Amino acid sequence: MNLSVIGISYKTAPVDFREQFALPGEHAKRLLRAIHDDNVFEEALVLDTCNRTEIYLVAQEPQDELPYLLRLFSMLKNTPADVDPSCFYRHEGLQAVRHLYTVAASLDSQIVGEDQISAQVKNAYRQALEAGTSKLFLNKLLHRTMFTGKRVRTETGLNRGAASVAQAAVELASRVFTSLKGKGVMLVGAGKTAELAAKNLIDCGVDNIIVANRTIERAQQVAASLLQTAATDDEPDETLCHVPPHCATSLDSNRGSLTVKAVGLADIPSHIATVDLVISSTSATDLVLRKDQLARPLRHLSKPLLLVDIAVPRDTDPALNSIGNVFVYNIDDLNNLVEENISRRQDEIPKARAIVDSEVARFAEWIDSLQVRSTLKLLQQHFDEMRLAEIEKYHHQFSEADIEQLDVFTRSFCKKLLHNPMAFLNSISKDASTGERMAVVDIVRRMFDPTTSESTHAESSKT
Repeated sequence: MNLSVIGISYKTAPVDFREQFALPGEHAKRLLRAIHDDNVFEEALVLDTCNRTEIYLVAQEPQDELPYLLRLFSMLKNTPADVDPSCFYRHEGLQAVRHLYTVAASLDSQIVGEDQISAQVKNAYRQALEAGTSKLFLNKLLHRTMFTGKRVRTETGLNRGAASVAQAAVELASRVFTSLKGKGVMLVGAGKTAELAAKNLIDCGVDNIIVANRTIERAQQVAASLLQTAATDDEPDETLCHVPPHCATSLDSNRGSLTVKAVGLADIPSHIATVDLVISSTSATDLVLRKDQLARPLRHLSKPLLLVDIAVPRDTDPALNSIGNVFVYNIDDLNNLVEENISRRQDEIPKARAIVDSEVARFAEWIDSLQVRSTLKLLQQHFDEMRLAEIEKYHHQFSEADIEQLDVFTRSFCKKLLHNPMAFLNSISKDASTGERMAVVDIVRRMFDPTTSESTHAESSKT
């Protein structure tokens, strides 16, 4: 097995350097197509996230991967040819397997336990399948990778509790209201943090969102993005239709009816009493939510209103806390919640690493099982066991002298039966590609080794 990974991440290079080698969307597909057409590597997979770009490669013989990939990057993205190679890392063999498992388990993320990596690994696998660069080896590896990530998520508390300010705002609201299903939310500010918080809120059942921003055009863009995200989540296999910003008002989805409305900052007083939660995250230098502007619309408030301010400097006037049924939280409150959750996650890391270790060992066993030599031994053992079982079954019908002759005869007969299959296996170990050899050996083992078939069946049912 010649598996290797070449990567660049937040641990090895600054963001401006990483951006040059990022492979979002079509870039990853173009790189996979180029690798496929060059026929230098038998299999390939691209894993691209905001914090890393990694290319996994399978070859019959060891290759010098980095110069080859840098040439492709130069052709596809016009990147410099003379980059510092120390910004890239390389793992091979089982270390590459361990690295991928660690990434998929979110142990290598900036925020340990984050959830996005699972979808990103699945998307990378889907792209490789579509490009025809994922075959027997990477198919097996990616199924085991996703299974490992699922084990870590379900068997440990690594991803429990918010580990970002946006997630913490949602977690805090969930604690206050018990359930967010059917609640109304106002986002003050339309940056990435607010958008991330809103997507988490939609997942929690929020069905009415007002996006308030200094520029109405940006508020409309975020409103459209939220509706598109909800539509994609409901119909993951369908091509998403474009939703023009001025039409981004509502969506009937499998989870219910979602309404998103875009307004300006001046419209906040006329809408604020209609929602249950306000999350503020503007870049303003002065207060945006002021008591003198909001006291009148909030004076007859009959339900709790939670104001969560995640902006620095603050957007929300602390004096709003004095109004009945209004509760104000700032970023320090959220940071305390984040730190508490991150500390809890740190305690779960040894459990997650133990799962990764056990799954790497299991994959190593599978690789060993695909060696031609061990398969030849399996065939000989299988036929010898059948031969001896038949002699034992009918030995009472023969004399001792005949049994000795029967033993010699059956040995010779089995040897002749195995001659062509064993000659074929020996030939593919020399002439076939890694993928072809593994595919043949895998089929042979399933035919003659009951334990292989049973474990494969059990694994498919779990995955």
